Amino acid sequence: MTTEILNGNDIRRMLDNALAGLAERYKEIDALNVFPVPDGDTGTNMYFTFISAVEEAARAGDASSVSSVVEAAARGALMGARGNSGVILSQLLRGFAQQLKNSDKIDSIAFAQALEEGVKVSYKAIMKPVEGTILTVAREAAKIALEISNHTPNIVELLQITCDVAEETLQKTPKMLPALAEAGVVDAGGVGWLVILKGLLIGVSGEPAKKIYSTTTDAFTDADREKPEDIDLQYPYCTELLVNTTGGILGLRNSLEQLGDSLMIAESGSLTRVHVHSAHPGEVIEICLHYGTLKDVKVTNMSDQAAEVANSATEDSMVRQGSGKDGKPFGILAVAVGEGITNVMKSLGADIIITGGQTMNPSTQEMLSAAEQLTTDTVIILPNNRNIIMSANQLADLSDKKIVVIPTKSIPQGLSALLAIIPGSDLEKTVTLMAEACNRVKTGEVTYAVRSTKINDWSIEKGEIIGLCDDEITAVGNEVSEVVTELLKTMVLPDSEVCSLYFGDKVNSEDAHELLNQLSGHFLDLEFELISGGQPLYYYIISLE
Repeated sequence: MTTEILNGNDIRRMLDNALAGLAERYKEIDALNVFPVPDGDTGTNMYFTFISAVEEAARAGDASSVSSVVEAAARGALMGARGNSGVILSQLLRGFAQQLKNSDKIDSIAFAQALEEGVKVSYKAIMKPVEGTILTVAREAAKIALEISNHTPNIVELLQITCDVAEETLQKTPKMLPALAEAGVVDAGGVGWLVILKGLLIGVSGEPAKKIYSTTTDAFTDADREKPEDIDLQYPYCTELLVNTTGGILGLRNSLEQLGDSLMIAESGSLTRVHVHSAHPGEVIEICLHYGTLKDVKVTNMSDQAAEVANSATEDSMVRQGSGKDGKPFGILAVAVGEGITNVMKSLGADIIITGGQTMNPSTQEMLSAAEQLTTDTVIILPNNRNIIMSANQLADLSDKKIVVIPTKSIPQGLSALLAIIPGSDLEKTVTLMAEACNRVKTGEVTYAVRSTKINDWSIEKGEIIGLCDDEITAVGNEVSEVVTELLKTMVLPDSEVCSLYFGDKVNSEDAHELLNQLSGHFLDLEFELISGGQPLYYYIISLE
């Protein structure tokens, strides 16, 4: 078949078929995670980002105009971008649309130039581009398209050759990126881009449009969402305060941990911040008075708070608390998953929490909508996941508010940042305190292997328990408690003082307390905190300071 000119309707048909390809293969792409942990989400993020692009393209004002369709698609991808792969995909489409501005129809040369501009724009969006990724595959594909476009007017032929080169480049990615070679996989994002190119080829070849439009671009199923339940908390009162200590805090932690759970204590000079959930806040205050004068005492009834959230729950993915007022010059937006973790973050001052994290990266639009709900002109964002930071950074150009992203890569970093806030501090000091707190914490995670692989000298079998310290596998075994212990051995330093254990939704409280007793007997110089995090996928999330 020969096609030498494309109009807007042709582009829409091509996009529809590309989306159909992603719909068939996004789970396969997810499985190409370098680490064999159950949180591969490259395919999912690209798929739902592309859904947003295609849905917006379907609403383009002038469906016959190429520029109208591609600009709408780029706009949809930008707002629907999820995770790093989704952001890069949105930039590829953004550059494509920029090159074709004011174009009603295009030929093979214009199409190839648009592919190249997409690559240029996406490279600019990445601070340190790495060879062997989606960028490499997209670059080599655009390069061959541009080279042959002058003598290849048939866009079907051009795309066939482009796809061949993209596939050849994809197969070379393990040679460019050692981590891929060791894991025995090709780059997941590169596969996603190849699937999209092949879908465009099918569309331009005259195949009927395969429309797979979602009624929502939300990647979370109902099962992923936290359901409002009857609230019956053992420790319903969240007590927060600052202690201006007069002689140190030795013994304070031991005294308070007898009263409840979710205990967190952070020192900053002579000020000590205390956070604890208990049944008797008066007893908490009385104990703290023995250590110095108190200020900024705050007691919250979490049962009432949770009931209010449940009564006002909507179908979106946000859990609200307050509106960013409380005299603060800024609002705080955080991303988290797990009832326990969410409650702690809210009690530490997060004004809005978006449900998300591993496998559930919120879109740019979701974060933008949440930021706009705050009444403050400045919003601090805690992504709490390295795969959400790029999406969060985009908000600075999309919102009229001042957006400050603290690049927290994990839940422990986010909690440490919140705990470092001193009420009454201005924005500059607060950001400094939060950033410094992130650098003081080490993150441990314990989960299971979803496939057999060999990585970093570890031979891992499917189903084995894996322990990661700051995203590096440092322990592998058959028992969760065994792996937690071995992981902590690799994490603990001579100056380590406090270890917080957040147990997930698949761990019962009895097992968690038994493990706590074992660890307390093994690591005598550490003070331990045990919190029901309720997070999925990860048996334990560990914070070490």
